Amino acid sequence: MRWTWVVFGVVWAQVTIYRDSFGTPYVFGRTDAEVAYGLAWAHAEDDFARLQYVIALAKGRLGRLIGKNGAAMDYFAHFTGAFHLAGRQYDSLPADIRCVIEAYVAGLNAYARAHPHEVLDKKLFPFTPQELLQGYIVILSGMIGVGQALRATLSGHPSDYRFSVQAGSNAMAIHRSRTEENQTFLLVNPHVPIEGALRWYEAYLHSDEGWQVLGGFFPGSLAPGLGTTPHHGWAVTFNWPDFVDIYELKMHPKNPRLYRVDEAWETLRVEKVRLHVRLFAPRGKVVQGWPVQGFSPVRGPFLTVSRKLEWSLFGPVVRTKKGVYALRFPAEKLFRAPEAWYRLSKAQNFTEFYQALRLQGIPHFNFVYADPDTIFYLFNATLPERPAGWNWQGVLPGDTRKTLWQRYLTIEELPQVLNPDCGYVFSVNNSPFLVSCPEASPRESDYPPGHGWEWNRHNNRELRLRALMEGKARFSWEDFVRIKYDRQYPVAGPAAQIWQSFASLPDTSDALLQQALRAVRQWDLSGAGENRQAALCALSVYWAFRQYKLSGYNWLETAQVEIPIEGRWKALHWAATRLQKHYGRLDPRWEEVQAIEAQGRRYPLGGLPEQLAPAYGSWDEQSGFFRVEGGDTYIQMVRFLPRQVEGRQPFPLVETILPLGVSGRPGTPHYADQVELFHRGQRKRMTLDPAEIAGKSVRSYTLMPRLVGEAARRGQGSGE
Repeated sequence: MRWTWVVFGVVWAQVTIYRDSFGTPYVFGRTDAEVAYGLAWAHAEDDFARLQYVIALAKGRLGRLIGKNGAAMDYFAHFTGAFHLAGRQYDSLPADIRCVIEAYVAGLNAYARAHPHEVLDKKLFPFTPQELLQGYIVILSGMIGVGQALRATLSGHPSDYRFSVQAGSNAMAIHRSRTEENQTFLLVNPHVPIEGALRWYEAYLHSDEGWQVLGGFFPGSLAPGLGTTPHHGWAVTFNWPDFVDIYELKMHPKNPRLYRVDEAWETLRVEKVRLHVRLFAPRGKVVQGWPVQGFSPVRGPFLTVSRKLEWSLFGPVVRTKKGVYALRFPAEKLFRAPEAWYRLSKAQNFTEFYQALRLQGIPHFNFVYADPDTIFYLFNATLPERPAGWNWQGVLPGDTRKTLWQRYLTIEELPQVLNPDCGYVFSVNNSPFLVSCPEASPRESDYPPGHGWEWNRHNNRELRLRALMEGKARFSWEDFVRIKYDRQYPVAGPAAQIWQSFASLPDTSDALLQQALRAVRQWDLSGAGENRQAALCALSVYWAFRQYKLSGYNWLETAQVEIPIEGRWKALHWAATRLQKHYGRLDPRWEEVQAIEAQGRRYPLGGLPEQLAPAYGSWDEQSGFFRVEGGDTYIQMVRFLPRQVEGRQPFPLVETILPLGVSGRPGTPHYADQVELFHRGQRKRMTLDPAEIAGKSVRSYTLMPRLVGEAARRGQGSGE
């Protein structure tokens, strides 16, 4: 029995954390707040430094940790308006989610107090609930392209802004009516950098108030972004419609603070912010501008820089030599993101899940949902209702309220598919208009133009998945696993066109290049580890990406950029000479060349970018191998059993794997203890059954948190 102790008005709760043989935390508490506290503590035990970098961004203090790049991110944090929005909006959140937020923040603060030697910057603590909300707003603003729009505008080319993401994810659900086992299948498979700032963390949560979920968490998130409960599961993949509108303001000829809207002059709101820049910040391994290893405590000297921020009716203002612009995006909706994810993970059925989506706190992502009887796809996006007659993907006039839209599209107005007759839905970052069989997919003509739907393109993974799915009457679990781990480009896809341009080069008298050309012409577009032409082809295109500064992911999706003939010969020569030098041949197996490196050891891996089982990386010139840096960064494969007429509903069957381990601390036992299974294409069996969890745990311990604020009031009112 768990107890909540009330002494002199302070509530002392009890949280139990079990750890399995891979270190995965299973957090048990009587209330959701207790579980949130335990999640924060467990995550800090495993990856406190990375959590602190997210906290620093939320507080606008990242420049104190990593220098110039961090200060630029701090400026962006202020630019989003997160600090004002969180302060105004926090109290409007429902009491139950405020309770969970406060408890989660209390867990982080308690860990910092108990481990002061791990604190990177004393100014990061205490961390507050409003600052947690700020972090959600800042990070999600970046995820929907605000940073890209800001960079395009600052560079003087706002009309060139097109939102895109240099990575992808997979999600798929097959209804039990189409499976041989009479089970509904779900694939949860995000693709992000393995060691990025948003490194996936796996945990299980269980409260007596009904919060029970196994899922993947980003640092600083109090609920999983994707996962499985006893009732349902869901996956997400990135989507990238047009979330940001760019306006050109008409400024007063003499007063720089006035801008014209219709027949009146409006005044810009001005604020000065102070940015702190750490000088001589240490250099370590960096992914997407963030350090991922070698975290170091803050030491000066520091430079303090003042910057001016301005706001208009249309949003934050950007001044350039070519004009003055404003950016508008759904910042005011983002404060509900933690509530939305919390309610998604606590839903008991599809109706409750859909109701959580209606909050529109989560501004983007394709959602793929499954339960024993339901499969569902949604192109989730917080998009405005944009009036006809304007070029919304260009620069808009900022001197009229006619371009100032008034409402957002509802969830019901977005592309979606529920229980199609063909029995499957999927998302591989592709067009929302082909996410099931063609006859069941949404029709583009049914949705209003002006939202950048076309920015979400048909791609190689979509073509390959359709080839594997269409025309097949039923699927076994083995079929499902085989589809997930497929490493083949479609013959008629954009990727094939790229390598065909190499194969079409004319014969040459250069012996090395002619040998390389024969290998390219023999390649069957497979990225399997045993393939002997993949290494040469992959390295050639890798060189071309870097040499011509091509957006690799987008180029593989479109094949619209043609490499000059001379460039193709140079790419082949570069790849051939390196393979000859390090492997003594031009056709080593791909798994000899490509590997994940963890704690001084290499683990062979197949896969190529934009395949269903992808791998992204870079060539290590000194060591002579291709180091995997991204791809499958969390895999959850789920089977939902049919509902029982009587008795308890059986728990879903869940298998998961991380590419390294649950810990983000290099050198610790669980930092890379899953990589052996991962590189072999295997997964570990998980459970949602509390009785089984206790039996399989190898370690357990209890926390006695002191709850305050909303969490304390709720705990005191329902004590046992």
